[in-house]
Amino acid sequence: MSERLAIWKRWKVGPGLVIAMAVGLLLAGLSMAIYNEYLTSGQKLRALTVQAEILSGSVSAALAFDDREAAREYVSALSANRDVEAVGVYDLQGRLVAGFAKGGSRLPAINQVRPPAWNGDRLTVTATVAQKSEVLGSVYLRTVREPLVRRIARYGGIALLIIMASLLLIVLGVSNNSLALAHRSLGIEMDERGKAEAALRRSQEQEAAAQLTLATERGQAALRQSQQQLEFALQAGRLGSWELDLTTRKLAASEFFRANFGLGPDDPLDRYDELFARVYPDDRDALAQAINKAIAEASELEAEHRTLTPTGEIRWILVRGRAVYDEAGTPVRLAGVSLDITGRKMAEDRQRALLDELNHRVKNTLATVQAVAMQTSRTKSAGTSFESAFLARIGALARAHDLLTEVAWEGASLTRVISRTLEPYVAQGQLDRISLTGPEVRLGPNAAVTLTMAFHELATNAGKYGSFSAVAGQVSVDWRVDSASSPPALEIDWREMGGPAVAPPSRRGFGSRFIEKGLAREFDGEVHLTFSPEGVCCRMRLPLSTKLRLAA
Repeated sequence: MSERLAIWKRWKVGPGLVIAMAVGLLLAGLSMAIYNEYLTSGQKLRALTVQAEILSGSVSAALAFDDREAAREYVSALSANRDVEAVGVYDLQGRLVAGFAKGGSRLPAINQVRPPAWNGDRLTVTATVAQKSEVLGSVYLRTVREPLVRRIARYGGIALLIIMASLLLIVLGVSNNSLALAHRSLGIEMDERGKAEAALRRSQEQEAAAQLTLATERGQAALRQSQQQLEFALQAGRLGSWELDLTTRKLAASEFFRANFGLGPDDPLDRYDELFARVYPDDRDALAQAINKAIAEASELEAEHRTLTPTGEIRWILVRGRAVYDEAGTPVRLAGVSLDITGRKMAEDRQRALLDELNHRVKNTLATVQAVAMQTSRTKSAGTSFESAFLARIGALARAHDLLTEVAWEGASLTRVISRTLEPYVAQGQLDRISLTGPEVRLGPNAAVTLTMAFHELATNAGKYGSFSAVAGQVSVDWRVDSASSPPALEIDWREMGGPAVAPPSRRGFGSRFIEKGLAREFDGEVHLTFSPEGVCCRMRLPLSTKLRLAA
């Protein structure tokens, strides 16, 4: 005890030093709080960046096909996260495609990809959405810092201990001046102080242990929540996850990954060989080369391959992943995700087929225009304008194309072809001058164009010289199916009535030759054109086929 008193005599602590020590403790506590806040902010930044990358990968297919509904589903999956304030998906021009904002906040009208940044208590992260090397758009995520009240509660215990220690130092400093005058009481006070210090140490140790336990529990809870969010995001994007041990060749696959191959949870898919056997034989070499290249070059794995499901269905699978290496640089694992892109591949095939069909139809149309121009030029008579005749025939061809466009080039009905062709030749309100009678007949695209041109030539002749040139003239078109013939044939009768007397032409022009020879050649049928005094008559006998059939 006397040695301890002697030490206190030699080392007298003045009030200035006590205050400086208290301030030092307060600064140390403040530094710890700031450092802890810095770590928390960094963790939040990394978590939000991961969420942005997951969202970017999820919506890439939706932006590639302009599927706004799918983009909204991916975005709504993040609305349950209470720390996320706003999420947005933007197209390549930076315009909003899908998103939400909580608490009265707003999403930016135009998104620009920039580094993550804190703006007050809010953290903003943007990321590019790309598929292979093609940029499709961007995503925008904004979160809020942990509420101030919660942070104060977290650091309250540490602050209380620091304040207590500072007060204790102040008290000790003030009472130090009386130690030299009270040796007896000092011994008692020193013993009590030792007990208080021991109690304080025990309290600090217990508090530190409690904080460590609480931090561990919070870390585990955050990890579980992050895993759940990742799993939910994978499910929302219908992404399958997989991991391959490169040493044992064992495969760990999620339920969605198995579903991509048409397999259930209990079907065998635990090894790399079992997976490779599911790959379409023609795609195995390319997939193996892509995997080996990704491992050897430490690059991203991205490959598309087909698979044959147990039911015999062929599906297309997109695989993405990356290898993991140990400290020696040896690859140990390969992990990634998979996505069923069968729908996208089918859409690409349909697009190619449509382009081929368009190319075919454009070539046919240009050939038709060329033939009409040549025939019109050869058969124009004196006083007849080549331009007006040619433009009239091209107009008829255009009307046929308009009619086919309305039904997506799947054909047209005979009734609509005839009515569309004849209506321009009678005045409004005089459609009763045209009589159409017959069953519903469907025409293929080429047949619709050919018959439109034929009826245009008949109607043009009637407008110049026949029944349409007279006020009371009429045209009757009747058709029926001769089922007794082999094959069954469609018989069409064109009759003009009430017009001027008709005389046979001195020569056969383009219209007559097209009607009698062009129709017969197109439908492998017979056409007879008669110029009787009462009016022109045209009888067509066209065998039923894929070009010409009765409506179901």
